[in-house]
Amino acid sequence: MKKSTNRLIVFLTIALVWSLVWVTNKESVFKYVREIPSLPFYFLGIIPVIGVLIGSLITRKQLPGNEMSLGGKDNLKACIIVAVPIACLSVVGLPNDLGIQPNLFALIMSCFTMLYAVLEEFGWRGYLQEELIRKYNKWLTYTVVGLIWYLWHWYFFREGGNPRLVMIPILIFASFGIGEVAKGTKSILICGALHGLVNILLIYGLIALNISNQEKLIILIVSLVVWIPVIRQIDKKGNVASA
Repeated sequence: MKKSTNRLIVFLTIALVWSLVWVTNKESVFKYVREIPSLPFYFLGIIPVIGVLIGSLITRKQLPGNEMSLGGKDNLKACIIVAVPIACLSVVGLPNDLGIQPNLFALIMSCFTMLYAVLEEFGWRGYLQEELIRKYNKWLTYTVVGLIWYLWHWYFFREGGNPRLVMIPILIFASFGIGEVAKGTKSILICGALHGLVNILLIYGLIALNISNQEKLIILIVSLVVWIPVIRQIDKKGNVASA
């Protein structure tokens, strides 16, 4: 119990403090670069997730019996699941003011968005869920993960102090959905794909605000049509292997 508590303290301290430092200082960084439209400017968004990654890398190796891995039960199928929304958005294309061909820009930004989501999932499902579910039932685990996920965004220090309380039930609901997929596939990549698709369609404004609702619907439908049978195959494969 003491080791578990210590791991949680280490993870939460690194992840939350790192994110808080970024949120409260990012305007100081942006003011030096926002007048220079360039591809690296968009990649600054990777900074807050580094704390989650560092915290999870430290604690995951101390968590005995953690079955979560990058590819999980099937590395090839996990890569296919990640590739589907990237391919869809690349076909759709993404307009930009950098002079980059839209389909190429869509490929770059979709890969970046998926990378960001996968790095987050190293923390939320790759470590935190695995730590908590050993002590609590899955419903309480998913709820706590969702609450910590909300806190990590530090909404009350952003956008004029708007706490965006609506994000609490949204992130708890997302924790339930992604959490169940994590249980069945043991794949951080697959969890990242689900997380990344939501970011592409709804959260990441650079993408979400520059593709039409029809294009979003197509990306969602194609992803689900491929994902559902593939995830079922992975889950079934795991159940047969453990029987």
